[in-house]
Amino acid sequence: MQQENVPRASVGFSPLAYAVTVFISAFLLFQVQPLLSKFILPWFGGTPAVWTSAMLFFQIVLFLGYLYAHLTSVHLAPRSRLYLHLGVLAVALGSVAINRLIPPTSLRPTGADNEWPLLQVLMLLGATVGLPYFALSSTGPLLQKWFSESFDKSPYRLFALSNFGSLLALVSYPFFFEANWGIVSQAAMWSAGFAAFTLCCGYCAWQTYSLSSQRLSAVSITGTSSHSKSPGSVSEVQPSGIIEGPPSLFQMVKWIVLPTLACIVFLAVTNEVCQNIATVPLLWIVPLALYLLSFIVAFDQPKWYSRSLYTMVGLVFLFLLSNYREFVYSASDIINGMLGRSGANEILLSKLWWLEAGIYFSALFCMLVVCHGELAKSKPGPGYLTRFYLTISLGGALGGILVNLIAPYVFKTFFELPLAFLCCALLCVVILYSIIAQKRSPMRLGLFGLGTLLAIGTCFFLIRDALPEQDSENDNVLHEARNFYGVLSVDRLDRNTPEDVFAFYSGHIQHGRQYADPMKRHLPLTYYGQGSGCEIGIRYVQQKHAQCHIGAIGLGVGTVAAYARTEDRFRFYEINPQVIEVAKNTQWFHYLSDCRGKVDTVLGDARLQLERELKSGENQQFDLLILDAFSGDAVPTHLLTDEAIGIYSEHLKPDGLLVIHITNTHLDLFPVTEQLAQKHGYGYRRMYRKETDTLSRNYYILLSKDPQFLEQVADEIEDLPEYLKRPRSVPLWTDEYTNLTRLLR
Repeated sequence: MQQENVPRASVGFSPLAYAVTVFISAFLLFQVQPLLSKFILPWFGGTPAVWTSAMLFFQIVLFLGYLYAHLTSVHLAPRSRLYLHLGVLAVALGSVAINRLIPPTSLRPTGADNEWPLLQVLMLLGATVGLPYFALSSTGPLLQKWFSESFDKSPYRLFALSNFGSLLALVSYPFFFEANWGIVSQAAMWSAGFAAFTLCCGYCAWQTYSLSSQRLSAVSITGTSSHSKSPGSVSEVQPSGIIEGPPSLFQMVKWIVLPTLACIVFLAVTNEVCQNIATVPLLWIVPLALYLLSFIVAFDQPKWYSRSLYTMVGLVFLFLLSNYREFVYSASDIINGMLGRSGANEILLSKLWWLEAGIYFSALFCMLVVCHGELAKSKPGPGYLTRFYLTISLGGALGGILVNLIAPYVFKTFFELPLAFLCCALLCVVILYSIIAQKRSPMRLGLFGLGTLLAIGTCFFLIRDALPEQDSENDNVLHEARNFYGVLSVDRLDRNTPEDVFAFYSGHIQHGRQYADPMKRHLPLTYYGQGSGCEIGIRYVQQKHAQCHIGAIGLGVGTVAAYARTEDRFRFYEINPQVIEVAKNTQWFHYLSDCRGKVDTVLGDARLQLERELKSGENQQFDLLILDAFSGDAVPTHLLTDEAIGIYSEHLKPDGLLVIHITNTHLDLFPVTEQLAQKHGYGYRRMYRKETDTLSRNYYILLSKDPQFLEQVADEIEDLPEYLKRPRSVPLWTDEYTNLTRLLR
């Protein structure tokens, strides 16, 4: 054996070239998705077809990139592989040079009846970023394969590095790139980054081929190979944790099942926390960052993943979450008893959203590390590396499809979350059993026993809560439904009291309420009641005009229809069909059915519908238009840009009012609306109201070019909280530039 004569890496060629290339590719891969989403949102709106097709595109191209890496590595000779990949890089770079990552306007929807948004979005993304995204997707597995052929080192640390690149892209985009540059400038920077990536990747490809050629020459002379292995060799675990030899069927099943479970629990926890627990803008970054961080922990250093530690801590958090309300109430009683607090001074842990979110995120991180740690423990040798990543990408795609495409049409709630927790608990028990199977000891037996008890308790509470309940407070929940936009519910509150109401929720945000008493149900409640900025605007235009045409973006339960007179017309724009169904269901709500004027509801993205109405000559000539879509965490920014205000202005009469509801717990939207008002020549008045028995805390800005309105109506912001008085410097929001980080409380 003369392995020392077989060349590995040429002088001056270090692993750094691979590391830099992998890092850049991962960074660009994660940056391009939010960037293109900002391009297409004003064109296609926020409908499910848009986001579904975008998600499908990126997942399909990612899988195709991994498939390409696998097939070229297995079936092509080094020279053919080199020429093919250099060709792919060249064509992808040419595509970026031509379109500069800006979608062609020829693919912009026209609003024709025969248009199919799913196909249009796929075509637009394919024409704009298809080849570059494909090239980037294939880079991770390809370069790790090349690295293993060039150096006597494990390639899997490059996988950890790629996830670090993705993590950096995730955090830097909203807080740095989006905050400082518009999307055209971002696209130019991304294009420059892709050019740098192309050069780096081409260099690595050429050097890998050169080393391969040198190795083949050396092998032909010495008759040996540094990678030679007896034909009959079987799988064995090396000290590095890599399993050499062909993967077994069980091993490949693990490669699919573990990333599928990890993706499901990640998406399920994200939905639960961001929609049902805390509607905090940008909170979705935390679980996604934990998802990427778990890959780094699992694949960078084997010693970072302690099976017993992560499984036991994860089981503790799962047990707490399986019966969270009862546990947190008991903890509150104990703490208040120890501190001697009672009444208004009591500490209510159940009101601390960050505590519940923190426990969810802690459980999520533990389970992700467990899934990805077990995945890393079964990673194969370099010869099967691309197959490994191909199956991982398939598992991730399956998890995304199950949660995003199938679950909304199968479950009425986020039922995939308890199912995922159930599977995680069982997985932890299996792992603990495998630990004691390797070597029995009193400590390991104790851990297994405790872990099994925690898993049994978790399963018991999860199954108990999933069963139908006969007599409980949940009888107040009259209706639950779910679709792409999340979970909707209708509750009956304060039954058999004078305050008996039907309440409509999206997640945990209340979007409407109406008295159950027929004698009181004509009263508008929540953000739209008497004294609100909405009521002031409506009363003003009604005093001026005997017949008013009033529009509203966002239906809720149709509360503002309570202000209609017989001659008035109200036109609601609503993107969620289930909201329209709830508002029109007279088992619960009667604002629309009792409306004295004429009511129209238009299904679809409001901005697109209003734009199409202008193109078809249907100028609505509103006396007043209400924008009511900004109270949640997912602020539809395309409804609050310079171009959007221009569309609304065309639909308003010269003396019309534009009433913008800017109530938000975490964002100060006034600086944005002030800039837009100044740009379009509007004067404005602000109305802020504290919460009362019939009125929710609400904050409105009323825009008008009517001198009479500006003279008669004054600002009413005496009770404005301090965080809403803070001066903020915010650039004008346009379709090219929007950013929420500057508006955070």
